[in-house]
Parts: sequence; C-alpha cells; structure tokens
Amino acid sequence: MIVEGLLGYSTKLARSAYDVKVYLAPPEDLRAKWKIKRDTRKRGYTDEQVLEALRRREPDSEAFIRPQRQWADIVVSFIPPSDESEKGNDLLLNVELVLRPTLPHPDFTHILDDTGNDLGDAIRLTLARDMGKPVDVLRVDGHANENQVQQLERILCNEVPYLGQFCSLEGNQDVGKVVGTTGETLQSYPLALTQLLVTYHVLKAVDRSQRR
Repeated sequence: MIVEGLLGYSTKLARSAYDVKVYLAPPEDLRAKWKIKRDTRKRGYTDEQVLEALRRREPDSEAFIRPQRQWADIVVSFIPPSDESEKGNDLLLNVELVLRPTLPHPDFTHILDDTGNDLGDAIRLTLARDMGKPVDVLRVDGHANENQVQQLERILCNEVPYLGQFCSLEGNQDVGKVVGTTGETLQSYPLALTQLLVTYHVLKAVDRSQRR
C-alpha cells in the first residue's frame, strides 16, 4: 500500500504504520513554481491566486508540514543547478537524497572517493547532519551520464538481483521519464535514481514481510 499526503507522519501512531517513509523537500521557490504550473494549467487558477494561497498557508506549512521531515527515512530534494547556463531547464534538476540510518540503505561507501569508478563530480556521497542528526547524503547532478547512473544502479540491483526487472533502467524503460514543455518524453537521471532507490526499499520491505 502506498500512501501520499501532507500529514502522513504527524503522529506516532501514523509513523509506526510505514515500512518506508519518504519526504519531498524541494526549495520553496521551486515548490511555488511547481504549484503555479499545476494549478494554472489543471485547475484554472491565476498566478496571483496561487501565490496568495501559498502565502495564506505558509504558517501551517511551517508549523505542521515541514517538521515531519525529521521522521522520514529518505528526504528527497530536487534542486536547480547553480550553473547559470542550465537554470530554467526542469530536466537538469539535481537531486539531493538524505539517507537516515533508520533504514538499511544500499552500500554506497565505495563512492565516497573516486577509486575504481568514473563518477567524477556527477554523483557524490557525503556525511552531513540533517535537523541535528547524522546522515548520509547522496547527490546526483542533472548532467550525470548513462554510464555513471548504471554504476549506481548496479549497487541497488545486485542486492536484489531477482528483482532486476523492477529496479533497473534496463528492466523498466519508464524509469526517470518526464514530459517536456513541448510534449516530448525525455530522460532525467536524477529522477530515475530517486525512483530506483525508493523502489529498492519498497521491494526490500516486501521481501522482509514475506520472510516473517
């Protein structure tokens, strides 16, 4: 069962019901841009109406929604690139994945340095703190190429090889696909790896439940 919503982790009882908890935390300006695009195109609102609704709901967001970040096993933040030439291209968004030790994540430790791989600066694993607690942070840039992505994919799928048809780009051609502004279908590798990581944890949770 997959549950999506704004207050899914707001109580201890609710949090205890999940095997995997994911929190989406884009920068506020990007979140506003997404909401404007959705509400003006699909719901008939004007830009001004959407912005006013965001302003009106901001106190509730600050008080009740954002604090739930602390309970997530994975925090997903899509971030615009810092390179001026790449700004404005939604398909070139980088992703930052906060991996809390509340779940056994795949072993990414070998990419802490560049020994034995050619990931360069496109895919990086660092140690950090999030909301005061130690975490691993996996960063994937929008300019990562297919070969680099496949190296990371192999780490995911090697732990559950019999599930490769679900958790690999090769097995599922829809992974990481987004529709561009002109209607064409394009590939976002940061999105693909985010989807693969979440799928990995969902499938591992299913596997654990079947072994009980």
